[in-house]
Amino acid sequence: MVMSVNLNEQEFSRIKRSLDEVGSDQRREFFKRVGQGLRADFQMGFRQGKAPDGTPWKPVKRAGQPLRDTGRLQQSIRARFSAKSAEVGTNVEYGPPLQDGTGKTVNIRTHTRIINKAFGRQLPFPVAQTVGSHKRKMNLPARPFLGIHAQQERKIVQIFNQYMSTIDGVEPSGLA
Repeated sequence: MVMSVNLNEQEFSRIKRSLDEVGSDQRREFFKRVGQGLRADFQMGFRQGKAPDGTPWKPVKRAGQPLRDTGRLQQSIRARFSAKSAEVGTNVEYGPPLQDGTGKTVNIRTHTRIINKAFGRQLPFPVAQTVGSHKRKMNLPARPFLGIHAQQERKIVQIFNQYMSTIDGVEPSGLA
C-alpha cells in the first residue's frame, strides 16, 4: 500500500528546482532522508495512537490499543527511495482496510471456542464448543496511519533545508 500525494506546489517546486541542480547521488540521499523521516513519523503515530494529521484513532471496543495487537503492521512500514522519489508504505494485506476503514463481509472458518463463563458465573471447568463457518459483517472505522499533512510537509522542508546546507556550492532556497 503506497500513497501518492501532491504537496504545496509553490513551495515544493522550489525544492524541485534546487534538487535539479544537484547530481542523482545527492538527490537519492535527499529522498532517502525524506523516506526515513516519514517512516519514523508514521511509526511515532503508532506509539501515540494518532493519524498523521494528529487526530487520535477511534478506540477499539475490546481491550488494547488500536492497530497495535501484534506490532506486525507497524513493523511492516518501509521506505523506498531513488533519485526521483521516496515512497513509504506497507505490504501487509490488511493495511488498506485499516487505513481507509471498511464495511465488508468476511468468511469466518470453523473453529473451537473455549467457554469459561456462563450467565456471569465461572464454570467449574472449561467447555470446548465448535463454531461452524459463517459470514460476519466487519465494520472497521478508518484509522489512518499513512498520509502527508502539514506536519509531514514541514518535516520534508526541514530535511531539505538541513540537507542542502550540507552540499557545497548549492544555496538552500530559504524555505521556512
